[in-house]
Amino acid sequence: MSYSEVHFLSNCLSQNVSMAVFMPERGPFGSDAEPPYKTVYFLPGYSGDYTSIITMLGIRKQAELKGLAVVMPNGQNAFYVDHPERNANYSKFIGEELIERTRDMFRLSEKREDTYIAGISMGGYGALLSGLRYNKVFSKVAAFSPAADPHMLLTGPGGGFGNGEFANMFGNFEEYEKSPWNIARTYAEADKKDIPELFIGCGDRDIAVDGQVKYFKKALDDSQVPYKYWETKGNHDYDTWEKMLDPAFSFLAGIPEGSRNSLAIPD
Repeated sequence: MSYSEVHFLSNCLSQNVSMAVFMPERGPFGSDAEPPYKTVYFLPGYSGDYTSIITMLGIRKQAELKGLAVVMPNGQNAFYVDHPERNANYSKFIGEELIERTRDMFRLSEKREDTYIAGISMGGYGALLSGLRYNKVFSKVAAFSPAADPHMLLTGPGGGFGNGEFANMFGNFEEYEKSPWNIARTYAEADKKDIPELFIGCGDRDIAVDGQVKYFKKALDDSQVPYKYWETKGNHDYDTWEKMLDPAFSFLAGIPEGSRNSLAIPD
């Protein structure tokens, strides 16, 4: 599998941005996947970037086993929401500009059924957010321990960043409740045919987002929105997310857990 780091000027963010890209490698030790490649856009969490993801998690291995290209931009602690007044439109960057630029640069499929979005914690929230907002682009979402309600995360005891941090990102609570950034509400109100297939994973002792995940799942259940839930022993950490990689990437690739997209070398 080939690895690239790419830097370019983003119109949506009015700054230079960077991303990491894994591409399936054909040959005797590579995947049998053929271009144009199915693609996962993978979003890092709060305080993280793509270097922490590729250092701490076996993304490259899973991408090779499942025959998927993986694109990892950085989120800069912005929760992947749009702020036009600041020229910082992260959701639009993910759902529009990043898709267009990467498809121009690499041999990626342009089909909705071959395009997926995933993320960890804040990135899990971003994946759920942009997965629904750009449902004509993304057919599946995999959210690892998603910070599904930023108000709980930023002002509650599990996160405790404070009201100022929340207001800077989302305004006051009343504004947030009515905004497109309240994904529990937007998923509950969405037409079922517009909702991508959902995978939600969480550790059973996740002190950071357990309440948010339960709140979001209840909103989905009350609205009869289907999803796959996967739980493992663990907290809000890389060891827990490593356990989620195979089931999440298998879900995205549409193959059974623990299997692979038939490498050239048989078992």
